[in-house]
Amino acid sequence: MKYKPEDYIDSGFYSGDEEIENHKEKIVKCRKPHECMGGCGNEIKTGDYALLETGFSDGKPVSCYTCLPCIEAWLEESGQVGLEDQEDGAGDE
Repeated sequence: MKYKPEDYIDSGFYSGDEEIENHKEKIVKCRKPHECMGGCGNEIKTGDYALLETGFSDGKPVSCYTCLPCIEAWLEESGQVGLEDQEDGAGDE
């Protein structure tokens, strides 16, 4: 993780999902592989961290996993973080 967990959760990556009721986002360690829905389409491997979005759409539960590199690219492109955030060692593992 390049940044603090709250930076990923508060990134606004999923903004515009008004039709999702009870919308929640959190960082999770994947227990099985998932496809990244953030745009890259890569596999998120078992043990990797991802941003998980959950909620209800049309009364049915929905979930979506996005790899952290996709969220990191979004944070950098949107100007929410800069190189100084990386140099502070935020979120090093």
